Amino acid sequence: MAKSLIELRGVCRDYPAGDHLLTVLDTIDLTIKAGEMVAIVGASGSGKSTLMNIIGCLDRPSRGEYRVNGQPTDGLEPDQLAAFRREHFGFIFQRYHLLASLTALANVEMPAIYAGLATAPRQERARELLGRLGLADRLGHLPGQLSGGQQQRVSIARALMNGGAVILADEPTGALDSTSGAEVMTILKELHDHGHTIILVTHNMEVARHAGRIIALRDGRIVADQKVAPPGPTATLANRTTVAHPWRALWDRFAEAFRMALTAMAAHRLRTLLTMLGIIIGIGSVVAVVALGEGSRQRILKDIKSMGTNTISIFPGSDWGDMRSGRVRTLVPADAHALAEQPYVDTVTPVVNRSVTLVYRNVSVTAQVNGVGEHYFRVRGMELAEGRLFDAESVAASSQEVVIDQNTRRTLFKDNPAEALGAVIMLGKVPCRVVGVTRKADTSFGDTESLNVWTPYTTAMNRLTGQQYLRSITVRVADNVPTA
Repeated sequence: MAKSLIELRGVCRDYPAGDHLLTVLDTIDLTIKAGEMVAIVGASGSGKSTLMNIIGCLDRPSRGEYRVNGQPTDGLEPDQLAAFRREHFGFIFQRYHLLASLTALANVEMPAIYAGLATAPRQERARELLGRLGLADRLGHLPGQLSGGQQQRVSIARALMNGGAVILADEPTGALDSTSGAEVMTILKELHDHGHTIILVTHNMEVARHAGRIIALRDGRIVADQKVAPPGPTATLANRTTVAHPWRALWDRFAEAFRMALTAMAAHRLRTLLTMLGIIIGIGSVVAVVALGEGSRQRILKDIKSMGTNTISIFPGSDWGDMRSGRVRTLVPADAHALAEQPYVDTVTPVVNRSVTLVYRNVSVTAQVNGVGEHYFRVRGMELAEGRLFDAESVAASSQEVVIDQNTRRTLFKDNPAEALGAVIMLGKVPCRVVGVTRKADTSFGDTESLNVWTPYTTAMNRLTGQQYLRSITVRVADNVPTA
């Protein structure tokens, strides 16, 4: 006695329709035994295709239970369901669904590639199936070079590639003429005689009469179940080929996907070119926007850093706007030395500045002379372009040395900028030797066109201003000091 292969108990399938649910299948109770040839008939909209999709595990029921060979399917994950579908079912569609860029042989091989079957046995089985279906001389033909009946036979061979104990045929003769349709039905009956369970979905009663059992649907319910003949031989998963090594199977799937991609691109060159052009423009635009944004961010951070984000400037007076600050003269170099001994301080520089006239040969200009300590350039993050900076010995000795900026060199030494180093310029009435030139500050903040000269603060206080007090003290906080 044939065992139950397919069991549906109280199966319903609902679809959203606006604010309501549309019930396409309503409480289906159905058992199909191994070896049966069943035709499911009914008018359009009766639920035939939905029932076939659920039987073939292409869809899940909204309610109820569905078992295949005694195994429930509702708990299977998508990957498990795909493997289950691949192992047990073969599908024959009304419109064939053959891949137009692949030959008949390659179309038949496709299910076995994704099942991980070895290459040589896979190709041998595909040739055998096509030969059994009368297509031995059409192995290398594309679907467009085959008639409708031949294409349907290729789809039947594809359905049998992995064994196909259960063959699901959705209107297998719907797109064929009467002669080709009769040939396809003959093939299906032969498959049934060889032990396959055949489930036909059709609205054509002439096709349905070939089956041993006819199930009629109306409005999602079974209204008739007529048995014409007993089940045939028990179906098995015979003729399975050898499973390849998992890595080999993975490589076969990748190679097949890559080959199909190349074939599709070669068949539609203009579309491929335009698609690639669109991708290139899109990626290029994204990269350009990201690069522009990142470049702007880095530029702003650099400008902020050049201002001294970890520096503190100390001025005389009680607050900004203190009108007495110009008369407060208690900020002296000893205060800078005291600050330098604090654990949170990296470096300290006193600052004295004054606007003076610079003279070199026949060139006379007004510039800002800044008396600073030897650490000033580190505190302000300034870089040297040429020469050297004055050091602690220069500060202690009140050396008549100066470091100038690029604007000053360009103004005083416009005829020969190379002679700036070592040249003697006049700061008012005090001669000083140029020992270094700073690099141009690449910043969008401040007055970048001003002329600046730096000299030891002792030189400025003792030789230029004659004052013993400071204008300000600039402190650079150590990087390892916590902010809170």
